[in-house]
Amino acid sequence: MAQTMAEASTSLLGKALDPHSWGLPLRRVTIDNVCQVGTVQVCATVDVMPTLETNLRISFRGPDLSPMEAAELLEQFTAGRFPFIPNAEWFVEIDARRWIHFSRRYTDRTLQA
Repeated sequence: MAQTMAEASTSLLGKALDPHSWGLPLRRVTIDNVCQVGTVQVCATVDVMPTLETNLRISFRGPDLSPMEAAELLEQFTAGRFPFIPNAEWFVEIDARRWIHFSRRYTDRTLQA
């Protein structure tokens, strides 16, 4: 439980950006990468795609949370680490469980195996 998105970001992004926690883009919401801020849950992961590209994924879920409200939360969540340019860098999707996912490429180059 965190009081603000900035507080949640400190712990979640630190864990998500550690290469030891990177993994396949499956249902990756676990107790280790999710935090509650008021009525909103936030999750942060770095997904390694089959092509070895890496994507930062930040997801939000809350009662009656709209994509626009989630975008505002994303801006608060990422403010300390990433410049926020709306509609320019983030891909948005909403899944059947009502999570609003924002993702963008994390590393500039594809990983080498």
